[in-house]
Amino acid sequence: METTPSRIPLSKLEETIDAYVASYEKYTAAVSVVSIKDGETIVNKAYGYADIENQRKADTSTVFEWASISKLLVYTSVMQLVEQGKLDLETDIQEYLPEEFFKNLKYDDPITLLNLMHHNAGWEDQTAAEVFYYSEDETLELGETLRKNEPKQIYKPNSIVGYSNYGVGLAGYIVEEISGQPFYEYVDQHIFEPLHMNDTSIHPTGQDHPDLVQRRNEIEGYTKDLKLIPENRVYVTFYPTGAAIGTAEDLGKFLAALMPVDDSNVLFKNRDTLNEMLSTSLYYEGTSTPRFAHGFVEMEYWVPTLMHEGNLKAFSSKLVFDPESKFGMVVMTNQSFEEIYYYGLIKEIFGDNVNSNIITSEGGGYFQSARRAAARFTNLFTFLDITKYTKADLAKAYNVVEHNGVIEKISVTPYIDYLPVSNVKVNLIKISLIPAVLAAIFSLCALLGYVIRMLINKLRKRGNPTTNFNKYDLAINFAGVALLLNLFILQTKFYPAYFSIRINLIFNLLYVVLAVAYLCLLIYKLRKNSCSKKQTVMYIMSGISAFILAAFIVGWNLYV
Repeated sequence: METTPSRIPLSKLEETIDAYVASYEKYTAAVSVVSIKDGETIVNKAYGYADIENQRKADTSTVFEWASISKLLVYTSVMQLVEQGKLDLETDIQEYLPEEFFKNLKYDDPITLLNLMHHNAGWEDQTAAEVFYYSEDETLELGETLRKNEPKQIYKPNSIVGYSNYGVGLAGYIVEEISGQPFYEYVDQHIFEPLHMNDTSIHPTGQDHPDLVQRRNEIEGYTKDLKLIPENRVYVTFYPTGAAIGTAEDLGKFLAALMPVDDSNVLFKNRDTLNEMLSTSLYYEGTSTPRFAHGFVEMEYWVPTLMHEGNLKAFSSKLVFDPESKFGMVVMTNQSFEEIYYYGLIKEIFGDNVNSNIITSEGGGYFQSARRAAARFTNLFTFLDITKYTKADLAKAYNVVEHNGVIEKISVTPYIDYLPVSNVKVNLIKISLIPAVLAAIFSLCALLGYVIRMLINKLRKRGNPTTNFNKYDLAINFAGVALLLNLFILQTKFYPAYFSIRINLIFNLLYVVLAVAYLCLLIYKLRKNSCSKKQTVMYIMSGISAFILAAFIVGWNLYV
């Protein structure tokens, strides 16, 4: 009797999925599930609501966003051109790009297509504002947008895995350069058309299939607790990395093509090319444990599988398959960072995945994601996201790299390495926050004190004695309170478009200018010595607070 990897009889698979969905119905917006076995679709069902507010049910024609599963189209396209001898996986990619394409490379080591597939070319991560936009009018030609948004290279190639949308977008651009076609046209001709994927598009705005765009606009997006996400249609700057939209059924056709049942092979002329693409190309450092198969993530459930996940502002998706048994699944939802199906249902069908490391060092400590912005306003928020892992936590990680009893990096997800952060650095970060918090508190108290004094004087029908400098003191403290509010707003922005945070960043820079101006005026005022000691102390305290907050903004790049 044929079964799933978790030993569920295939004859009962649909019933099992139905029961699973029913048990989590109250947490579900829409979910579409496709199961493939030996090239045949054995389950193709949709559940829940594409639009809860208008009670529009999801069905098998519902269009979802693929998000990062789109990257598999890049890897497949690259391998097709490798098969034709037009690309080589280990050649420096600068041979395929226009001259002087890069401006921010720090290391002379070559970057290869394998580095792009493995996310270890060394680039810093980019902010959501650089990766996503909300208006079709902002669409740029792929090569132009890659040049415009080139990140800094902060790691040596091959040393650190840090998930990179830029890197995969670059691989898509190389496909354009070599094929002479826009990436979306290449994929249409060499993947979608041969597989009869008529309900899928990877055009940056979907405008090559207006009907699909209309159907995409009929589905809303929700959080994990089913709150509506407004403006949930985002466009991807490096569009080959996440712009695909389509039905789960169509994604199932692509999945079936990755597991052909005989010598027939639609995606490649030679079966050996498919086998190469699905073979391990990167192991976890110092181990024989597979990590990537030319961009496909290798994941050990009860059987070895290949998979890729996808998340956008309002969608979560996952593709998982076992090439040996030729069984695979697609799960697509309209919920942000959804877990019930994205993880739970997959585990139900494929079994649990268990990792176990033997830690020889003392273990434990603070770690920071290698996927981070190094010189942008998100740098502060990345440092605030430093996580403490115990020795027990590390034992469950995918991999731990140690040298002479010292942990050099860990992998708590296949896509990203985490680097140790010393206790000293953690304490310095905390220390840097203390004066900033105290300065903000002083500004708030000074502003409240001024308002209270003004109200008391008004109630007692007394004038508000003031000096010419009081208005400057009031202004800088008011600006300090506004800065605090602005930083809070900036930190809570969810998938912001650049235009939506530009005013926040400009305000931060403006505060620095105001602080410098205030300090200059204060020095001039103190040299004239024309105010009381009490006023002098207050003005100096305001100046110190302004200096601290301005230094905080500049030090943490909160203006870029």
